[in-house]
Amino acid sequence: MIVDDAFVVDAPIDRVWPLLNDVPRVAGCIPNAEVTEIVDAVTYRAKVAVKVGPVSVAYRATITVESRDDLTHTATLGVQGDELRGRGGVRATIVSHAEALDGATRVSLHADAQISGIIASVGGRLIAGVAKRTIAEFAANLAQLV
Repeated sequence: MIVDDAFVVDAPIDRVWPLLNDVPRVAGCIPNAEVTEIVDAVTYRAKVAVKVGPVSVAYRATITVESRDDLTHTATLGVQGDELRGRGGVRATIVSHAEALDGATRVSLHADAQISGIIASVGGRLIAGVAKRTIAEFAANLAQLV
């Protein structure tokens, strides 16, 4: 499943970009997500809960910063998560890009995710809707944090 979205944060890029790359802090902007362990400078363990329609699942995930380019303000994260009940998982690559926009910052996100288990069975449209809502909540929380 591919998800493309963007939002604007009313703060300059020199404040937004460092925050976007602070995985433990920015993870707190994602609803029902938290970093539980810092493994090393580029690897983190987290837990995430998701509700899609009538289905709720919790994941244990590893987040890896695969690349980061401060010149182009682009970063790539790899996410591998397994349902706590062991019935499914998620594998995703998330590319974020920030660009200056008249004193504000436009953040675009591109996610390519493979989802298995009960969440995958509820349907792509429901999952896409939850992804869009989650990104909107993330953007609002990020704006407050900045």
